[in-house]
Amino acid sequence: MKLNKFFLIVLMLIATSASVAAQNDSEREVRRLERAWLDAYEQRDSKSMDEIVADDFTITFPDGTVQTKPQIIKSLNAARAGSTPPPKFYTEEVQARVYGDAAILTGRVTAEWRQNGNTAKEQNRYTDTYVKRGGRWQVVASHLSNAPKMQNPKPEVSSNAGAGRSANKNAVVSLKNPSVRLEVVEELKNVGILNFPLKNVARVERYIYAGHDAGKRIERLFIAQFESFLPNAAGSYKFQIVNPTKIGDFDYQTDVGVFNFAERIAANPGAEAEYTKALLDKNGLRADDDFLVARYARVTSDDRRSELILFYLENLNDLGLTRADLEPKDQRPPRVEKLLRDFTDRALASFKITDRDQ
Repeated sequence: MKLNKFFLIVLMLIATSASVAAQNDSEREVRRLERAWLDAYEQRDSKSMDEIVADDFTITFPDGTVQTKPQIIKSLNAARAGSTPPPKFYTEEVQARVYGDAAILTGRVTAEWRQNGNTAKEQNRYTDTYVKRGGRWQVVASHLSNAPKMQNPKPEVSSNAGAGRSANKNAVVSLKNPSVRLEVVEELKNVGILNFPLKNVARVERYIYAGHDAGKRIERLFIAQFESFLPNAAGSYKFQIVNPTKIGDFDYQTDVGVFNFAERIAANPGAEAEYTKALLDKNGLRADDDFLVARYARVTSDDRRSELILFYLENLNDLGLTRADLEPKDQRPPRVEKLLRDFTDRALASFKITDRDQ
């Protein structure tokens, strides 16, 4: 009898683990579809829209108007035939809850588009309902409600290098924290220097280099960021190097992902992304797309209050990639993995660091 109870408990644990794993898989899938759905709007891809959106789908807008799937497909086809630039969509504060063959996603969505030569934005709260039918998930309903307007102040920045550093075209020399010479490839042109306090906690210096097409749409970016805690601010940089890349004489923590200026500014206003976007805008450079970014970081002082971060970015569209291609990480096709390897090779080839004696 005791043995039977033991096996019963084991079977219950196995069933519970399988149920949790299935729920996690479903959550990842609907999150992926949510991004793919927004990509379909941005790319005016009626085929993908038809696959993701159920035939009985309806969306309710803040003013009470309702749109159906046929109306959405018709509007996409009409927009594709026109000359109006497509909108961009960014989400944040996303939460997903799965109930068997139904899932509900909630969050905040920002729509951004060009209007009369300017960038217009609208932000809404949303609730999206997905249902699994015939083994695949589709969105069956969406409801939008008004959210407070985003605040997007123009930051005031200094264009000077900090004490102990100098820049000459594509070379940056730092005499302390750390003592290095940084050389950037000539194909990337100097855009400027940012020197600003970061939310009364740290001092940031950013040296920015860009490559762009004839229309001043940014294709590549390189950013060197020297950052130190302000004297009266408590704290230190506590990150550990778990994915190292050897650059010069030191290991740098390495991360690769997707970056979007508008999305990052909305999530963290008044920080590096907003200052950098303001400088790019001032120079007439357009950085409205998604970028693939490689980020390299290391602590540069014994008290762990200074760090150096290097960023290399390429336009995601130019790589023939979408956000959906990069998720899930453990199921990327060989084509995507090769593109990522080639990207990281170009990232490391875009600059050279020579470490100097302190």
